Formats: sequence, C-alpha cells, structure tokens
Amino acid sequence: MSKKQKRRKPRGGGQQHEQATPALERRAREALAAEHWRDAIAAYKDLVKREDRADWRQGLADAYAGRAGELTAKGMLKEALAIWENRAALGPKRAMAPEHAALLIRLGRPAAVVDLLTGGTADELPKAQREAIRAQLAARVLGGDVGLLEHLPVDEPVRRHAQAATAALAAYCEGDDAALQAALADIPFRSPYRDWVQILKALLRHVQAPAEAQSLLQRVDDDSAFAPMKRAATLSLMPETAFLDAAADAGPTLVRVACVLRGWPPARIALWEELARLENDPSPTALIRLLQRHRQVLGDDWVRRKSLSLAVHADSDDPEHWLYHVGGPEPDELESALLEAWTISPRDDAWDALDSWHRCAELLEQRWRTSKAPDPELALHIALLLRRGDAEGDILAPQVTPSGDPDDFDSIAAEQLEASLSWDPDDRATYLRLIGYYRRGRWLKNARRLLEQAQSRWPRDMALLEAAMDIALDAGSFKKAATLARQILAIDPINSAVRGRLVKAHLAHARKQVAKARTDLARKELATAHGWAGDEHTRERVALATSLLAVSDADAADTRTLREQIQAQLKQGAGLAMRLELAMAADGLGLSLGTLNRRLQLKKPTLRDRDDLVASLARLRAALDEDQEPSTETAQMLEGALPKAPWSALSRTELETACDTLKRSRLHKARQQAATTALKRWPGEPIFELHRFEAKYPRGFDFRAMKDLWTLEQALERAHDNGDTRTAMRIQEVLPGPGFGGAPPSLPPMPFPGAGNAADDMAVPEHVIDLMRILGIKKVLEILGAPPEVIRQVRDIERQLGEDAAHDMLVDLLDQGADLDPFGNWPAPDPEPPQRGRPRGRRRDDADDDDDMPEQLDLF
Repeated sequence: MSKKQKRRKPRGGGQQHEQATPALERRAREALAAEHWRDAIAAYKDLVKREDRADWRQGLADAYAGRAGELTAKGMLKEALAIWENRAALGPKRAMAPEHAALLIRLGRPAAVVDLLTGGTADELPKAQREAIRAQLAARVLGGDVGLLEHLPVDEPVRRHAQAATAALAAYCEGDDAALQAALADIPFRSPYRDWVQILKALLRHVQAPAEAQSLLQRVDDDSAFAPMKRAATLSLMPETAFLDAAADAGPTLVRVACVLRGWPPARIALWEELARLENDPSPTALIRLLQRHRQVLGDDWVRRKSLSLAVHADSDDPEHWLYHVGGPEPDELESALLEAWTISPRDDAWDALDSWHRCAELLEQRWRTSKAPDPELALHIALLLRRGDAEGDILAPQVTPSGDPDDFDSIAAEQLEASLSWDPDDRATYLRLIGYYRRGRWLKNARRLLEQAQSRWPRDMALLEAAMDIALDAGSFKKAATLARQILAIDPINSAVRGRLVKAHLAHARKQVAKARTDLARKELATAHGWAGDEHTRERVALATSLLAVSDADAADTRTLREQIQAQLKQGAGLAMRLELAMAADGLGLSLGTLNRRLQLKKPTLRDRDDLVASLARLRAALDEDQEPSTETAQMLEGALPKAPWSALSRTELETACDTLKRSRLHKARQQAATTALKRWPGEPIFELHRFEAKYPRGFDFRAMKDLWTLEQALERAHDNGDTRTAMRIQEVLPGPGFGGAPPSLPPMPFPGAGNAADDMAVPEHVIDLMRILGIKKVLEILGAPPEVIRQVRDIERQLGEDAAHDMLVDLLDQGADLDPFGNWPAPDPEPPQRGRPRGRRRDDADDDDDMPEQLDLF
C-alpha cells in the first residue's frame, strides 16, 4: 500500500508578503480598537518582525499596556509585571508607565522606581511621567509603606511632604479639624500629595457645602494614583438610597472604604458585606437567618418585625410553622393574628380579610387598656388596622350604596371606619369616604353628623365644603347650598363644578314645582339657576327652559318670540340637533313635548345631513352623561327621524359610539339600523354583531331565528381570536346560556292570552299531562289554544333537542308540581351540555334502567 504524498507548502514570494501585510495591519488595528489585547499583540509582533516601523512598535506598546492592565484587574500581578517588562524591552527611550511603577511598588520592588527618579536617567523622563510616578509613591506611603521613604533622597518631594500628608490623615481619622487644616496648609500645591489634599478638603466640606465638595473631587483625574480614594470618597458622599444602589455595583474594597468614610461602625459594615454576598433575590430563609445572626446590632424588636414580614413571603401554607423551622421568633397572639391577616387576600375571602384585621385591632385595644402609660402611636396603629379591611377590599367604593342591613359587608366596614376615627380623628380622607357612602344611601343624618365632626377640625376645607353643599342639595335645602357655594367660590372663584351642580339642582327643583303646577316658583328657580350659570352655553340652556315654561303657560308674546327664533334657525339649516335641544329642555322641566310642538307650530323634525346626525348623537350622549334620559315623547321623535339617518357616512369609531349612545337611550330600531349598516362595511365585526343582536332582541332572545344566535356565537369566537376580550365578555353576557358547546339556552316564555298570575291559575290538571304523553306536545298546545307563535317556538326547541327529548323535558317539568307555570317560569339552564343525537323513541319510563342515560330535567 503506497503512502500518500505530502503536499508541499508553496513558498511565499515577495509579492505574496506585500499582499498579506496590509490585511495584517488592518487586523491589528481592529483588535487594538476592540481591546482584544492578545490578538493585537500577536498581530503587531508579526508586523514588527516584517518591518521595524515606529507606528507598529507604538501599537505593540499600547497592546502590552492594555493586556497588563487587564491582568492587574484580575489580580494576576506577576503575569502583568512580565507584560510591562516586555513593553519596556521595546526600547530604552520608552519611559516607564506609571502603572508599571505602581505594580513594582505593589510587588515590593521599589528600588527600580526609586532609581528611575534619582538615577542618571531621571532627567530623560518626561515631566508628566515623573509626576505620575511620584504620585504612585506618595499613595503607597499613605497606604502604610513608609519604608519607601528611606530609599528616597531627603529633598525628594515624596519624602519631604510625607510627614504633613500622614499628619493630615491622622487628624481626619481623629476628627481634629483644626489639626487637619494646619497639616493641609503645609502641603504645597505642586506636591505629589496634591490629589490627596483635594480629597481631604472635600470630605471636610461635604456637610456644609456639598456642591463645593463635589467640585473638589472632580479636580482629581480618573487616572491619578489617588483615583481609587476619589471613587470611595464620591461613593461615601452620596445620599443613602443612591449609595445603596451604587454600592451594589462597586467592588468590596471600595465599598468598605466608603462605609468607613460614612461613619459606619464595623458591625454594620460586616452586615452589609454579608448581605452583598447573598444572591440578588435572596430567599426569605437566607434573610431571616442573617437577621438572627445580627440581631444584637439590628435590635430584637426590629428583627422580630422583619421576621414576621419574611414569614408572609415564604413559600409555605403555614407561616408560623415556617418561622419556627428556620429559627425565627415564636409569635405571640397579636403577631399570629397579623400573620393570618397578611396571608388572607380580599379577593379570595373578603369576609375573613375584614374580620382578621378587626381581630388585630381588638388585640391592640386590649394592650391600650392594660397599659399604664399607652404610647400615642398605638392609637394610630389601631386606627390603621380598622381601616385596613376597607382599604384592601375597597368595600365602600364610590359605586357602593348602604344596604341597610347591619350584618352586611358594607355596614360592618363602615362601622369599623367610624370606630377608627375615635382613635385617629385627624384623618380627613376617612370622613369624606364615609360621608360619600352615607350620601349614596340618602342617609343624610349620618352624613351630617360626620360632616360636623370634620368641619370642627377643618372649617374652610374645600372638599368638606363641597360635601356640605352636596348634602344640602340632597336634602333640597337650596338656600343653604347657595350659601355654601358662595363660601366655596370666595375661596376658589373658578370652581365650575360647584356652579354646575347648583344649576342642575335648581333645574331639578323647577321641575318639581312644574309638577305641582307652581310655575311661578319654577320661574324663580330658573332665574336663580341663570344667575349661577358660569358659561354662555349653560346660560343659553337655562334661557331656553325659561322660554319653554312660558310657552307651556300659553304666554302669547313669549310663544311668538320663541317660534320666530326656531323658524329662523330652521331656515339657516338647523335640523334634528336643534329639535333635540328643545326636547331635552322640555324633558328637564317635565313639560309635554307634544303640547309645546303644537303651540310652537312645529312639524316632525327631519335629519339634515351627516353633521346634523353627529351633533344630535353628541347632544343625546351629553344628556345621558348628566343622568337625563329622553322621555317617551322624545324617544318617539328620535325614532321617527333616525330611520333615514346617513349611517354609512360615519367612521367606524363614530358608528361604535353611536350604537353605544342608542343603547343607553333604548332606541333599539335606530341602533339595529346603525349596526346593520356597519356590518355591510365590516362584515362579521364582533362589536357590531353584538349591537345588532341586542337591538333586535331588547327583551332577550326569543328563539325565533336561530341563525341570529349562531351568528353571535361566531362573533364571540372571532372576538376571542382577535384578542378583543372586552367585546367577548359583553357577548358572553348576552348569549342565553353558555351557548352551543355549553348548556342549551333556557326556554322562552310562552304566555297564553288571559292567563292569570295566581297559583291556582298556574296549576296544570293531570289530564293535560296525560294528553301530552298520548297526543304529543304540539297537538296538546293546539287543543289548549296556544298561539301559532308559541307553537313555532316549541318546534324550534324540538329541532334543537329532538322530539322525544322536548316531550320528556316538558313532562318532567310538569311532574315537579302544580305550582310550576309550564308556559312562563322555566328553571335556569344547567351547565351540562345537551345530548345531541339521542336515539329516538326512548321513553322517560325506562330511563331509570340505564345509569348512563341523563335525565332530561338536568338539561334545563
């Protein structure tokens, strides 16, 4: 077997050498710029071998310096010194770098550095180089290596100024400011210790002049021999929070020096260092054991409280057992109650959460009663515990009204809040929260009682004055409300909300006077409202209401004036929006819109164009936002004008807003029309499918068109796929039951003409049940005179569930008892899904023989 012949490498000629050098030079420069020191060293050494160029030799020197610094940072000092010596070997003219000198001193070889300063070649060193090396020696001397001074001449600045520099250090450590100032004065400006002087002055001035201290530290260069001390001083002068954040990223030696400069005792420094050795997110077990080791420094009470807090965050169902297991303190009765309260979420069990915080408050109250000299802060703690249940669960939220039952959730929370005020009567927010809660329930006596207590402490508080005005308005005390409003406006003249509430209250009172046929008093209320109106728009509305009241009283002059104004507006292009303004003003006073239209000789309104439609919807929405719903006459007027509305001219957002407004106004036909128009442009859009379905079946789905139900269920799936959770939830609420795939929808109501409401009227004779079993559901319904619509509904149910299933279901329901209305009060749907494809002919009588056969009663 023959051996493979080795391929000989081609000998590179001069031409190939010339082509490789530019690429190698480019690679060397890139490595040096990227601080890839070893690659840069290798590349530049190769280049210097090819040609001894000054720029390549300088690049190699820079790469050596970078690599040496990298090794020094890693603590590999001997290896770093070898690199520095390689750099020095590049040529005798290359001066020793200050970092090289510092490393020699650090490794106990100062002789070479001293010789460099005192030998015959000292004058050959650049001035900046000599100053940097002297600073390195000075920093070493202050670090405790005073033996260096013996190798230096007497007139060398490092030796000559050393005594003053060390004296300054000793004076700072002893806190002798006078001696420190004297020592610093003995150090010349050009001394190798000048950066040390700046640092000491900054530490001396940081309390009286922190900005000056920072300026002094900034004078020390980052490459100075004293730069580490500058960084420690800068860190020590930071505020507490900033210091803790910065210390997490600093080295341990730097942090220790900074802690000493901040005045931390050794025990605190040891605690900090132990905390720093933990992970970024230490476990509660590690933290609590650390606290126990340092409880003498931290204090037993503080460690006890923090241990309880850690027990709550431990991954354990029994915090007390976990606390015992890790060596924590054994909790007393109050601490056990606190642990229980902390671990109960109001979302999971609101009753237990409220009760647990009340239990904690009771235990503190016992301590208060048994203490000879109770701590004033203990009363505040009791108050906070009594408020904690409401604060966590938001029990008395703005939408909650008093139930009136003393055992209900909100009543107990309100009782605890009132009790908290006896311990801490200076909590203004609690007064306002309780006043708002009682106002919502029209419990004005309780609201006034709390208001009086609060105003005795804060008589000119704006929020309390507004609450007093609201209570007066609730009670119909308009004069008192006006007096309070003047007090508020004297303090806050631009408070438009107060003016608006007063105007609204006077308009409401005018409506009551109209209902009592006291139009004279109603005009007085409107005049008062006009005086409180703070903007032109509100004044116009009040003036319109006043004019309509005159028309209602058949005042010929005022009627003629208003008629002329309306006719002029109609000629100028006013349409439905203007007529809606009239209608809402009439509704606000409880006036008959039909009567007003006849006296003003107004025809049915017409919708002009897109702008008129948008303006009309905006006016309607504004009225709804003010809790003013359109009357029956106004709704009929809108229903008559909106069928020809240009819905297609609206944008998607405008159409969605329009559908919501029409929903709130119960204008179902117009809403269905708007949603249908939107679906032509955006087929299958879930939100518009929802609007169309709700508008078509405002009283609930009646199963006349199953296609509508299936379309809505498809819209639900599409909303889920699109991530539109809000629309999906709204559709889910509208669907009659969980839908196909869940329980079947509940049966629709089937009222018969002339059916009574008494229990006897709902009783179904036994012969009816027999007839249903013999003749079938449809035939019996026909015999009983059920309307064709009801029979069609039953047929739809039979198509969904099967004839036998529907028959058995009705028989089961009728067998429940005579008090069940077979054509009205159907039970709620059961969550079990219907059994589709059930074998036909299976009778109820033999269903018990098969355990797997579900009873049809469970389906509904």
